[in-house]
Amino acid sequence: MVVDTEYYDLLGVEVTATDVEIKKAYRKKSILEHPDKNRDDPAATERFQSISEAYQVLSNKDLRANYDKSGKEKAIPKGGFEDAAEQFSVIFGGEAFAAYIGELTLLKNLQKQEELHAEEEAEKEKEKEKKEDEKKKQKEKEEEIKQKGDNIDQLNKDMSHLTVYDEQNQPKDTAKKSKLAEFEEELKAEKEKNNEKLVKILIDRLSILTESAYDNDCKRSFERKFEEEANLLKMESFGLDILHTIGSVYVERAKIYLASHKAFGLGGMFQSMKARGGVFMDTLRTVSAAIDAQSSMKELESMKEASESTTPQHDKQGNEISKPTPEEVAHQEEILMGKVLSAAWYGSKYEIMSTLRTVCDRVLEDESYDKLTRDRRAEALILLGKVFQRTYRTKVEQEEAQIFEQLVAEATKKKRHT
Repeated sequence: MVVDTEYYDLLGVEVTATDVEIKKAYRKKSILEHPDKNRDDPAATERFQSISEAYQVLSNKDLRANYDKSGKEKAIPKGGFEDAAEQFSVIFGGEAFAAYIGELTLLKNLQKQEELHAEEEAEKEKEKEKKEDEKKKQKEKEEEIKQKGDNIDQLNKDMSHLTVYDEQNQPKDTAKKSKLAEFEEELKAEKEKNNEKLVKILIDRLSILTESAYDNDCKRSFERKFEEEANLLKMESFGLDILHTIGSVYVERAKIYLASHKAFGLGGMFQSMKARGGVFMDTLRTVSAAIDAQSSMKELESMKEASESTTPQHDKQGNEISKPTPEEVAHQEEILMGKVLSAAWYGSKYEIMSTLRTVCDRVLEDESYDKLTRDRRAEALILLGKVFQRTYRTKVEQEEAQIFEQLVAEATKKKRHT
């Protein structure tokens, strides 16, 4: 007997739900209620945070027991609840891949940038209104002084408290940076800090082989070590996709380095052109997935409006059409969830590849190390990359794949056949 079912109700599960059922329910709900999907709903962020809090309690054995026995007040995590956006980030690997790709912040930062941009637009509108008011006051003061017959010195004195505008019609002494500009500078600094950390980790990881006897036995031992690690990572949410992505970048950057340091470097030029083509395609897929999700979102909104409308609906020929059923609306929501997640994955994949390209290039092009060391790093990077590329899930393991991966696969399949 539990004293409170609010958290269970938020996730849509029974009080007897297993850990796996709770995890699946949370991830499904978090996508459905994500603020990015509900931009016109001011309560979306609050619901998203509530769902995150429910999961943080019910996914923790001790907190769940306290909640069942004594309610919410006795089930607050030590240190407080984590931010909902941080919880949502575990969809793509979570902390398991942090030492390889760092923290994925693209989606979270885009949301913050949009908020700051909206704030700036509101401030600009206020400034515009203020400027118009100041102009009006200036004009009124000019007229008043002219009527009094005062001189220009008196005019300047009386108007000294008003805002003075320059040739571009902007207030003087406004060199202060905008919040958006400051935030972008912080992001740049944080990204650099993250890259430096990943460079050091990758060098240490490769040194297991590069600073060994560097014979076939050592290479095979190196591969076995990371095969074991890959077999653990592959079962994380989107773990197999992330491993394959890491592996492809490792192999790509190492091959470019080795080819560019051969005679004339023509091979490196070819590999670089091939890589740029890959970047273009990745960008295209990311944008395409976002547009596809947006289109499905609009379709769902139209279906909901039609299902709730009391006015008969007609097609282009004027024929009356039936309203969407609750089942059809629910099916469209499922499709939308998959496509939103697909767009999120492509965006995250783009961020992962961008980070890894920078990190690999710094590791390989660091001229503070001799050429032999750098060449060995490149060779070790190819070995490691190929280990990740050939990692796979068995049939049983694949059946245990996260619900999110299934949603993405379904969305991608539907997109190809429409």
